[in-house]
Amino acid sequence: MARNVKVEIPPTSVDQRQSRGKTANQTDSLNSSATVVDDDDLYMHNPPGHEPNEDRVGDREAATEAHEDYSPRTASSDSDAGLELLGKGMKAFVTVVQGLRDLGVEELVLPLPKICVLGDQSTGKSSLIEGISGIKVPRNSGTCTRCPLEINLTTCDSGTPWRCSIFIQKTHLYEGSQVLAPVARNGIPRGEWATRARPLGPWLAQSIPESFLFYRTDKKAEIPEALHLAQLAILNPGTDYVKYIPGKANVDERIQVKFSPNVVRVDISAPDVQNLSFYDLPGVINQAEVPEEEYLVKLVANLVKSYIKTENCINLLALPMTDDAANSTASKLVQELSAQNRTIGVLTKPDRVQSGESLAQWIDILNGRKFKLGHGYFVVKNNPDPRVSHLVARQEEDEYFKENEPWANKLCTHRERFGTLKLQGVLSKLLTAEIRTSLPQIRERIRSKTAEVVARLKELPEPPDGNLSFKVFEKILVFERELHAHFDGGADVYPFQKEWHAAAMRFRDTLALSFPRLNLSDPLTTSQTLNRLAYRLSATPTPTSQRSGVIAIESDEDDDATQPLTPTPQSKRKQTNHKTPQASPPKRCRLSEIPKHVPTQDSITSSSDSSTVDRSAPHAKRFTLTEIRNILQDAHIGLPNQVDPKAIKNMIKASLTGWDEPLKELLRFADQTCIAMILERASEAFGIWRGTQLFELIEETCISFFKEQLNRQVLSAERALDMERRQALTLHADTMRAASDRAYLTLDNACRNARAKALLNKMDSGWDDNLNEKVKEEKILKVTDAQLGPNPYVHELRAISDVRGYYQCAFSRFVDVIYQGIQADLFTSCRNELGLALKQHIGLEGRDAEQRCAVLLAVDPEGERIRVELMKQKANLETACKWLEA
Repeated sequence: MARNVKVEIPPTSVDQRQSRGKTANQTDSLNSSATVVDDDDLYMHNPPGHEPNEDRVGDREAATEAHEDYSPRTASSDSDAGLELLGKGMKAFVTVVQGLRDLGVEELVLPLPKICVLGDQSTGKSSLIEGISGIKVPRNSGTCTRCPLEINLTTCDSGTPWRCSIFIQKTHLYEGSQVLAPVARNGIPRGEWATRARPLGPWLAQSIPESFLFYRTDKKAEIPEALHLAQLAILNPGTDYVKYIPGKANVDERIQVKFSPNVVRVDISAPDVQNLSFYDLPGVINQAEVPEEEYLVKLVANLVKSYIKTENCINLLALPMTDDAANSTASKLVQELSAQNRTIGVLTKPDRVQSGESLAQWIDILNGRKFKLGHGYFVVKNNPDPRVSHLVARQEEDEYFKENEPWANKLCTHRERFGTLKLQGVLSKLLTAEIRTSLPQIRERIRSKTAEVVARLKELPEPPDGNLSFKVFEKILVFERELHAHFDGGADVYPFQKEWHAAAMRFRDTLALSFPRLNLSDPLTTSQTLNRLAYRLSATPTPTSQRSGVIAIESDEDDDATQPLTPTPQSKRKQTNHKTPQASPPKRCRLSEIPKHVPTQDSITSSSDSSTVDRSAPHAKRFTLTEIRNILQDAHIGLPNQVDPKAIKNMIKASLTGWDEPLKELLRFADQTCIAMILERASEAFGIWRGTQLFELIEETCISFFKEQLNRQVLSAERALDMERRQALTLHADTMRAASDRAYLTLDNACRNARAKALLNKMDSGWDDNLNEKVKEEKILKVTDAQLGPNPYVHELRAISDVRGYYQCAFSRFVDVIYQGIQADLFTSCRNELGLALKQHIGLEGRDAEQRCAVLLAVDPEGERIRVELMKQKANLETACKWLEA
């Protein structure tokens, strides 16, 4: 049998009821038969199978759970054990409006009934919210709430555990980066300021809101931290909200924006709460603390006004009894919007009110003689201590009003308006009555809007036919197969690997031929120099004005096809001492009279006519003996015949300066050939859609993905080169020593041949540069070690040999590192991950994959985007109609 329920608002006092005039009559009207509802008529079932808009879910377990048991706003609000509530009818009304709001009806059709809690900063609003909802909210100095907080309380069956789900509702898009202008006020870009055209500054309303499950818990103690992190996610619109999900380590506490119109939604289900839904709005700012935040005053005021201005919004105005009610900025906003008749005043902090004039003001307000509001005033006392439970706080509140003055005696006529529980009951009844009154209009507006959307859809051209997302997916599989084949190689039709290997070998050969070189020139044979050098055998050679020829001394260690000239073995040479010759006029000497040591400065100059060498090794470092000697002397340690290792390291570093260009050339080849091959495969696979947005998106994705991988590889190669130059290191001592010994043997023999040739060129009348090479070789080999004397550049030759020995180890290692990085990292990433990147960028894994593909493949992309948006609106509106007609 149906049971009638009458909504009754407790009177404030006789004086107030009589003085309110029209307001009192409106309240009486609310208590009349218009608010008598039948439980059976009010009870509505949610359509089966409807799920919340959770395109993105914070954690996968919560997402699965939400998908299985969550219908629109199933998180329920609990009835208070001390009150007789409206039962199933009230719950159905609250639930259906919550569901309509999820479907975007509020943005598409008209504002829905709601309760909004507003007040200035530090008015006890947070404590009031905690008292009504039974949960603890984050507390901080100044403004705690920096975005709207929607709290939905739903009663569930006795024995059902308390449960809470937190959602992030994206109702607005942040366009700060797009609307910022160069002109700024107080250091704040003008795009952040609220204007008449953009009352919320950089925030633009979405036609259909998005809802993301953020966190779910059955522990009340986790709520404050979860709400804090959810608000952080809201205040950082440029960061993925997933990074703020509770449990993540090292959460960045910085914020991108000071306030946001996007909503943190809290759905609470428990047996001991009332069916109630309300919004906690950011505290109205009276005055900015610093000039840089002046723009926030108007922005927050506009945000609050956007909620409380609608005729079916019940406003809950928080006023602290420690302040003068006339100074409330939030109260002024209510008056500015002429919203007094649908506002309830809530007086907070009654235990801190001062006796005398201050108390008299609040007594007048309660009696309706000042600051009249349509639904009068309630007085609540909340315990700010977060350790105190909700149940204990309510018991303390009840005892306070029963035992303390002036509440227990002087103001006892208002006892029905003292306490949070009584406020809860009235709010729940008021909201239900407002919803019941608004439902016919909501139903009619939804039908009208649905017809309008259907008419607009008929005006659009027909969409592309077929299972588009499946067709795109198939083409991506074809693209991946071809990509794998070309990266793997193994056949003439897949030449990419062959071309890449050839380029890598060219890189290897270039560095192999770029080993450090040594150049020698003809020695001086004038008697004056002979006399000087006879007693300065180890001194730096002096210049000569005589002609000089250049002989480039090169090793065969890096080129198996080239073998050096092999002179008389060192073991057969006799190193004999010589005396300093006496100075004498220049004359032509006999070969037997040639002194044993005749080096010159000119003999140590760089080669200028070794064109063959320059072409084969343009990046090689070419040392002269003078240059090497200077390097050794710069690092001289003060001991004879000792070489400082720093000198060798300096020469090694100089030998590696030519690696930059070959490395750049190899990376350039990898860049050009690889991206060309990838785009060619894309053109073959997706060419049938050339000219569409899909084809453009695929090309852009391929290029951006490859560039990202390439840039990472370039940084890795540059780092490898930097490490080679920063410090010479190797564990291959035997390999380095063997290479160094081979280099020394080659250079020492070449140096002896050069010295012998120079002497023959100066002293032997039978010597001629035009002689047959074989004759030249025979003459050179006949020059004895006694005639040449000891080589004064032994340390220099040993140094350059050690450098070349290390170069052999270093270049082999470097070539392998670069080759492996490009082959195993760059190419492998493109081979294995590019297809997945295409699926993600196209959106094939989302719920709206078909609609997205339709837009991307449409001849008129803008028209198809409009179609997709209208189809979403149509589906949501039709669902809303089914709910209301159930």
